[in-house]
Amino acid sequence: MNAVASLVSPVDFELDPTATGLELLRRWAMKADTVGGYPQRLNARPVEFEDGFVRIVCDLDPGHANFMGLVHGGVSASLVDVAGGSAVMTILEPGQSLLTTDLSMRFLNAAPLDCARLETVGRIVFRDARKAVVEATVSTADGLVIAPGTVGVSIRSPR
Repeated sequence: MNAVASLVSPVDFELDPTATGLELLRRWAMKADTVGGYPQRLNARPVEFEDGFVRIVCDLDPGHANFMGLVHGGVSASLVDVAGGSAVMTILEPGQSLLTTDLSMRFLNAAPLDCARLETVGRIVFRDARKAVVEATVSTADGLVIAPGTVGVSIRSPR
């Protein structure tokens, strides 16, 4: 097992069916460094959120790099996806869940690894009872836009 894999544990976050999505997002923000799995490895966490809006930060480390010494494009794609799902999470009723159905994005700038942090803002631009569309933008802390994207999210009712 490599050093990075040994630092990340399995997902350890209870999806309490009695909590709203906003309550779950608050819980994630409070224990972001211990949720395990991919969210913890990505090192991304919500820092600001309200109905239909989220801001995610991702603290970068050498594990986010590609062979060119830049932040791997998959990190930006993951952040667009996380912001899309998290923005929709803010509107979920107890027992509802979500699933990304489509994602599109465009790389506008390379993110240098030494920028230390990426921020992603997601805003719901369409919603009905079964789906939502989120526009998300990944940028550096000083405002350089790395990648804008759009995420389609299915809202799933309890069974």
